[in-house]
Amino acid sequence: MLPRTTTEQRHRFYEDVELLLQPGFLTHSVVVGGVRLHLRSLGTGDLFMLRARTEGANNYEWHLWVVASAVWMIDGRAVLGQDEVVPFLADYLRKIPRIALDILFTVVLGLWVRLSDAVEAVEVYCFELASRYKWKTMGAPGLQLSGVPGAAALGLNAVQRIWVAYNEMEDTKRGEETAWEGFKLVASSNAPKAIKKLDTRDSRRREREKTEREQRLDLFYYWKLGVVDKKGLVEGTDGSMHRIQGAKSVEDLEEEMRRWVTEDYDLHDRIVAEYKAKIRAKHEQEQVEREARRQELQRKREELGWESGTFRPQPLVAMTAEQLQVLLSQRGPGVPGVAFIPAEPTSDRLYQKYLEEGPDAGGLAVVGGKIVDPSANPQTDTRTLNELIKGRNPAFGTGD
Repeated sequence: MLPRTTTEQRHRFYEDVELLLQPGFLTHSVVVGGVRLHLRSLGTGDLFMLRARTEGANNYEWHLWVVASAVWMIDGRAVLGQDEVVPFLADYLRKIPRIALDILFTVVLGLWVRLSDAVEAVEVYCFELASRYKWKTMGAPGLQLSGVPGAAALGLNAVQRIWVAYNEMEDTKRGEETAWEGFKLVASSNAPKAIKKLDTRDSRRREREKTEREQRLDLFYYWKLGVVDKKGLVEGTDGSMHRIQGAKSVEDLEEEMRRWVTEDYDLHDRIVAEYKAKIRAKHEQEQVEREARRQELQRKREELGWESGTFRPQPLVAMTAEQLQVLLSQRGPGVPGVAFIPAEPTSDRLYQKYLEEGPDAGGLAVVGGKIVDPSANPQTDTRTLNELIKGRNPAFGTGD
């Protein structure tokens, strides 16, 4: 299960989105022949003009006009919004080496890739509180007030259009919800029970919508990190795809309970089960080895006469440090395996408590894909999982 994400974690993936909102384009600077050129991402209007100018042109001419259309500043002199400058820039770029032109064209392609990524990111960015705050403080008219001369002539880009459309619909939705709440307030005096049902339904809908948005935000973050794919799936060791997003809603929790009861494990559960199986196998091997050592110790004790009582240890004799050192050197390391072995190590108690007997489903079973009480008739028992466990009375204790 993946942990929840925060706005601070996700913010670094929105940098290009906020740049495309204002001033409205992405930029990158290069130096060619001692002249610094600032290139920008192309918008819808740029692409329309570009197609008209390069109709029937070869690759070289296409690259030439693309770069010329993307230049918005030359040695600190802004030419943004001055379309008549583009043909003069094309003539200038014909004088530079072809390899330099190819590098400039690659820079423009890189800006185009960043623009495409930002179009995907803005759909999630709209769910952020920072997005709504920016909309309330700036709004659609504020998009053209970036302070960059000529930026207003570019028109709205794809990111701006999506952002404006979403926030306008969100404003309309919230206005309608306010009116609906006012209607329910007036009608509650005549039909309180009916209005209470409507309130419950609306609360569930809003909670479900909030959960879905949070899941979209978390999925976007982990997708950008490369943990999951766009659908929230991760590839297992056997090549199969598994969903590792954590359960959020009641329906998700019931589905997770169903899979646990039927042992229909996902990737995360399978990894945990395999890890526990390895611990159990290791524990069983240690028990076999411990029993062999215990029997060997028992045999040594019998040989020495400890069990029959015939063995009599020598009386204690005071020895100097030098004598003790000589004695220890003569005795050597001792007989291997002859040591005190506790009958029940601490690790055994922990193993018995957490791993020896795994948790079971108790009185739950799955019939026809639904979790039911097997003692009841599954054809007539329509209780939900919450209703099945509602009246339970668990015994609390510290255990052994």
